[in-house]
Amino acid sequence: MATYILYCFLLATTILPFARLAVIPSKPTSCAAVKSLKKVSDNGYYSLYDSTNKPYLAFCDFQSDPGFSWTLIESLSLNYARSSTFRKSFGVNVPSNECTPNWSNYRLSKARMTAIKNSPSSTHFRATCNFNADSQKGLQSRRDYLRVSFCAYDYFLATRSTWTCAVVDYINIRGTTCKKCTIPLYSHSGSYHLHIDLETAKENCGRFNVPNLVSSEDVFGNYYHYSNQFSCGASSSSTTNWWI
Repeated sequence: MATYILYCFLLATTILPFARLAVIPSKPTSCAAVKSLKKVSDNGYYSLYDSTNKPYLAFCDFQSDPGFSWTLIESLSLNYARSSTFRKSFGVNVPSNECTPNWSNYRLSKARMTAIKNSPSSTHFRATCNFNADSQKGLQSRRDYLRVSFCAYDYFLATRSTWTCAVVDYINIRGTTCKKCTIPLYSHSGSYHLHIDLETAKENCGRFNVPNLVSSEDVFGNYYHYSNQFSCGASSSSTTNWWI
């Protein structure tokens, strides 16, 4: 009995502390890990590490959504978002300006997106329009905004060729909103970025109906057909921002 007690004591005081340390990453792979490790709260550029332990700069938004720390994985102006180069799902590796982050022509590699998604604290993805990097308070409005959990839509990094009904945490398109509603999300490996076709959404899944939509209007990507009343499509320099 005494031997067993001694064994338990040694396990608790020597082996377990090292086991706990082993699961705490010393090199953050996501902005959530940066916040946890460095105790920071200001929006800005921070060093993350990919699966090969190579560091790179990424923009972190800690302020917009209480309880969330967001890592920017793509930001494209309308002109770039409509180009064939970026009409690709996130399952396709199309990195752009990874070493020089910017807001008009930027996309991380699939490997880096995967490392961020696989971080233990990565639970959701979101899309925003015209994010203001100079604002330390992050988003000041949820107009034209999408947030979805990976549990609800696990095809974020997949190459699919159909739309899938997914329960979204929250969506706002030109002031039309819903929470925990079902929206069709669509992407295709070779010709469609992840996006929502509002006409499809009106007729399928939870039937999310946005007034005055353009025929086959795309939001948050692709933009074969778009409305300049949607913030991401207001002008050629308007940006669509995707985050994990």
